[in-house]
Amino acid sequence: MFLALTGVGLTIVSIIAFIIIIGVIITVHELGHLFFAKKAGILCHEFSIGMGPILYKKQFGETRFCVRAIPIGGFVSMAGEEIATSVVKVGDKIGLNLDSQDEATEIILDDNKDATVRGEITDVDLYCEDGGELHVTLKGEDEEEKYYKVKNDAFYIFEKNERLQITPYDRCFESKTKIQRFLTLFAGAFMNFVLAIIVCIIVAVATGVPDSSSTKIGTITSNFPASKELKVGDEIKSINGKSVYTWTDFSSELANLYKDYSTTVNLVVNRDGKDLTISMQTVTVYNYIGISNVGATNMMLSKVPGYEIYGLEIGNTSKSYRFVNQADSTYEYNLKTGDYLVGISINDKEYDLTEEKTVTVNSKTLTISGWGYLSYVFDDAKIGEGAPNVKFKYYHKTDDTYKLIDYADSKAISPYTDEVLRSQNVDAVVHGIGVSPVYKFDLFKSLPNAFKQFGSDCSMIFNTLRILIWPSDVRQVGVSDLSSVVGIFSLVENYVGAGFLSLLAFVAMLSVNIGIVNLLPIPALDGGRILFLGIEAVTRKRVPRKVENIINNVAFILLMILFVYVTYNDIVRLIK
Repeated sequence: MFLALTGVGLTIVSIIAFIIIIGVIITVHELGHLFFAKKAGILCHEFSIGMGPILYKKQFGETRFCVRAIPIGGFVSMAGEEIATSVVKVGDKIGLNLDSQDEATEIILDDNKDATVRGEITDVDLYCEDGGELHVTLKGEDEEEKYYKVKNDAFYIFEKNERLQITPYDRCFESKTKIQRFLTLFAGAFMNFVLAIIVCIIVAVATGVPDSSSTKIGTITSNFPASKELKVGDEIKSINGKSVYTWTDFSSELANLYKDYSTTVNLVVNRDGKDLTISMQTVTVYNYIGISNVGATNMMLSKVPGYEIYGLEIGNTSKSYRFVNQADSTYEYNLKTGDYLVGISINDKEYDLTEEKTVTVNSKTLTISGWGYLSYVFDDAKIGEGAPNVKFKYYHKTDDTYKLIDYADSKAISPYTDEVLRSQNVDAVVHGIGVSPVYKFDLFKSLPNAFKQFGSDCSMIFNTLRILIWPSDVRQVGVSDLSSVVGIFSLVENYVGAGFLSLLAFVAMLSVNIGIVNLLPIPALDGGRILFLGIEAVTRKRVPRKVENIINNVAFILLMILFVYVTYNDIVRLIK
């Protein structure tokens, strides 16, 4: 039985999946910090998942574990992160609860709560960087001063019985060795990488490896040509008259077909002991400009309805292309599904797509048309080497009629370059008929694939950062292209619809993303704090805590402004 999720059901499942995914990634990240902090002897006041009001809290030993209302972010509150080294100061009136040795176990800051003794502080040191004795001196109502030793694990007691353990120097982050502090800061990202590798292994093992020795079809992609003509289990015997004996043979022949810009695939397949001859057109996706014939009713050069002219019926289109020379352009796009493309202009050189053409490629004379000729045009114009202006000549569908939009009326777009597409592990042009081989379980061959995928995810993040910040004559990706939690949710919704293994692969990529971004040398992020640690190691002088906190707070505010801006762009994209 097959259950398809659509509409409200898909949205509900996606929301649940989103919360779980973000929660798991953040929990793993913060657990890394917590584990190494505790191992170093750092006092951790709170371990929190989420932000905002507390929904649930539970004290375990020294640390309070919390779940907060907004399922975004999380933190470990470590001793030594505050600007002040003590909550109380000389002149404050407090109470103390003492044990049997007259040592303070609780410092009472609630005037309405009972205390063993009360008075005004005349001297206090609850930090003791020099390793001395924690103490507080109180002046009572009789004006007599009395010295009290304070236990290292004493608590402040606030209103509503809120408790906070005091933070002597030897329990603070800054008292630890450089390697202990580095490991504590690096551990969050490290755990994200560990999570990503584990998930990649699960996906790789569950997927298996292709059985290249067979030509049996294992899966068929819906909405692709093969879904109408072929069946899972069909055994491919030949392609375009050439016999194939392995899936490698079949893939090689398909690749040769694409190199010659051919779009017609003739197969002989064996089904239930009988040989069948089947012909179909390939699907072509042009990620340069965001158009494809996926979903088109006719994948060949065909007549525009109502006209004695031939064109290419547009299938799916992308909405991620800006118009040229429009700084604050919207995400509207020229071509829509159902339109017919009849010409394309690249840097003012026009190509007619309405008829068959004869071209010479590598000393071979080829007769090509339709989507194959469009692929040739892109290669001929070297569209991926720069950002040329591209315009379309097409018939736009309005209700049941078609209107010609000529070059003069077509807004130019700037196609993505090869560099940008490679940074996202995206092929510039994708051909296919929608078939995959049979996959089989092979643990030892699956494991290298898992680490290869992990490396690919890392490479994609680094390449994206490079094209974002590195000087370039062609700036096609900017801050406005970044995604916030809104964009991540829309991606989760897509992957939920694609299947559980696809969703897991996305989890691995997202975990890598969060790990690498947290290591960027930006104040307020783990990488920024590691940078301060590096400065200390080089100069042998610690950046003052007050200065570091001010820099981190300013950076945090700027990051929040960026977060709001990126979220706004995500919402605009969703609406449009």
